[in-house]
Amino acid sequence: MSLAWLLSDTALQPPGPCAVQQHPRYGAAMRAIGADVGWYALTDGSGTFGTAQILRRRIGPLRLTCLPRGPLLAPGIKPTAALIPLPGPSVVQPDTPETARLYQSHGYRALLTPAHVVELDLTPGPDALLAGLHGKWRNRLRAAQAGQLRTHHRPFDPDRDADLLILDQHQQRARGYRALPPEFTCAFAATHRQATRLFTAHDRAGMLAYLLFLLHGTTATYHVGWAAPAARRTHAHTLLMWQATTYLHQRGLTRLDLGTLDTEAAPGLARFKLGTGATARPLGATLLRLLPHRGATIAA
Repeated sequence: MSLAWLLSDTALQPPGPCAVQQHPRYGAAMRAIGADVGWYALTDGSGTFGTAQILRRRIGPLRLTCLPRGPLLAPGIKPTAALIPLPGPSVVQPDTPETARLYQSHGYRALLTPAHVVELDLTPGPDALLAGLHGKWRNRLRAAQAGQLRTHHRPFDPDRDADLLILDQHQQRARGYRALPPEFTCAFAATHRQATRLFTAHDRAGMLAYLLFLLHGTTATYHVGWAAPAARRTHAHTLLMWQATTYLHQRGLTRLDLGTLDTEAAPGLARFKLGTGATARPLGATLLRLLPHRGATIAA
């Protein structure tokens, strides 16, 4: 069987679990806020054996192609098939070190060292997930469960919940980091009635904390969260994360992506993520190639 990567006119369903950046809901949301989104299919002319979702950006006279956390290959396809003949200049952020090495062997150069992503396996039952919690994390959960917090969860509503995103923006400025704009969150929620899940914690004075997750296929991705100063002593985020974990398991999702791990800039957040029982794995380095390269037929 001979395969080749070809541009597609429409979004493609990935052949398996994927990072949110490779899911059609992410592409639809990015297009809704003005991004130029494209797709590649690995095909033999009759079937699709791999997918890739790209973003195209203009930087002055240059048209930059970005491939975040992809591509995705169907089971049984050789890893060497992951090489896509992208136009130059191109930035690739592979999901694995193996894919990064493949691209580096074809002229891509490292821009940034590899990050680590934190992922929680949701396939075990609640008892096993509870047993997998780190001891201090489990103790904080028990303290929160014994407290007076009231919690709720539901889909994110752009009309009702716009103020929550403003709280997150204030938090970003205070802590010196940046995330996707609020317009993206609203656009993602509009892709499907159950594309998001918002978990909130309240005390008598009002809302103390929230966590928002994006749902895509059999995977959920932690998107944004916020906490009032009083939330720390009540362990509100610990309680919400546990409730999200058990809810997503009950929904049949198999993986929770908790985002990248930064033990230097955000050691507390890193400990919180790993305390859930999740594991960290390396992504590939962020790579750049200035010139395009020709495609080739791939023997699967």
